[in-house]
Amino acid sequence: MSRFVAIAAIVFICLAVILGGQQAQGAIARVKAANPDHPGKCVLGPNSVMSPGQTGKAPNHPCAGVECHGDGHATITTCAAVAPPKGCKLRDFVNTNRDFPACCERNYDCSKHI
Repeated sequence: MSRFVAIAAIVFICLAVILGGQQAQGAIARVKAANPDHPGKCVLGPNSVMSPGQTGKAPNHPCAGVECHGDGHATITTCAAVAPPKGCKLRDFVNTNRDFPACCERNYDCSKHI
């Protein structure tokens, strides 16, 4: 029985370390972005062709990150969901020209009692 307790304790500690270090994440999607004209690359639009391992901002989205993987697969990540401060409303992104995830910073409207 004590061996079971020791194993359970180790598993619990590992989970606590793993989950305790996690920060809020946005949505993550893995998409097939292959195009026969660009074998092995990710084609996200006419002006967005990425090589495997390359990262950048997703086209046609104000602030989302994209990473190209092999065989034309890409991972797209959006900003983490955040609650506005109490009594405030969430507004637009502060600066969508920044790289991801710096572009995730948001403006808040705290001028009215909500």
